[in-house]
Amino acid sequence: MARAVNMSRAQVSRALRGDPGVREQTRELIKAMADQLNYRPNLAARSLAESRSATIGLIIGELSNPFHVQQAQAVDDELRQQGYEPAVSLRAVNEASSAAEAERLLRLRARGVILLATPRSSEAIISLARSLPAVYIGSTSASHRQLATIATDDADGVRQIMQHLFQLGHRRIAHIAGGQEASAADRTACYRAMMEEAGLVPRVVHGAHDAISGWKGAETLFSEGPPPTAIFASNDVMAFGALDRLKSLGLSVPEDVSLVGFDDIPDAASELFSLSTVRQDIRAQAELAVNMIKSLTDGPSLSAPRQTTPLRLIVRRSVAPPRERLD
Repeated sequence: MARAVNMSRAQVSRALRGDPGVREQTRELIKAMADQLNYRPNLAARSLAESRSATIGLIIGELSNPFHVQQAQAVDDELRQQGYEPAVSLRAVNEASSAAEAERLLRLRARGVILLATPRSSEAIISLARSLPAVYIGSTSASHRQLATIATDDADGVRQIMQHLFQLGHRRIAHIAGGQEASAADRTACYRAMMEEAGLVPRVVHGAHDAISGWKGAETLFSEGPPPTAIFASNDVMAFGALDRLKSLGLSVPEDVSLVGFDDIPDAASELFSLSTVRQDIRAQAELAVNMIKSLTDGPSLSAPRQTTPLRLIVRRSVAPPRERLD
């Protein structure tokens, strides 16, 4: 290519790397020649020559949850925009596999890794962070000098939900819990606290962050004891499962019972569901995650290794005042 444009190899290399010292006219000429010759840079060779890899691992643990797929897309986009090459893994990581996953990423010369709510255990997260800089998106108590975490203020999100339901006049508010993972446990704990502070009795049905738990939760709530006037599901997928069962029981949302989720996945805004929910800013999370991994790989530590992103209640048609209040 250098011979074709009658320039030195060094100048061509600088232009291809986007060196700001290369004139725009020269850069365009070299880019046109690269397209003509079907030239593609060898990233492995470049990382060896520069002793600095552009590869960042991206591990996604829950493809069954549309929210985690959204997160992954946002992080992948942000990595590419900032000049990194994502090495994506779709395998959930646990204590048994964390060492092997770290070894795989090291063989790929990854500079660091971004973890999307996987692994769950602090021990497995720390095991990965010992091997290479890591950013964990999700709630965790793990701590290590090579680990940064991005969490959401789950308690604040639940407070927004409960305050809205209280203002509408709901008092029999039930909760379908999402299991033992940190974020789900925080949401359940805040729900209980809000109900007790209001002098009300919490009613919790336990499950996991999946649709079948929402379906079973709604079944239980309307077959045992006085029915609730509102249901808070720990995430949107559970809320959709609950809605499916409520419809099959002949109940209308929100006429017979109001329904709220958490995460604001794309289907929540559809005309079919119109689900009230709490929105997480996944674009802000992605930008923060990439900036944090960049800081970790450029230096020994971060000044603020733990950060929290804000939440916002999105009110749609699945919530209304209880029928008894309207009557």
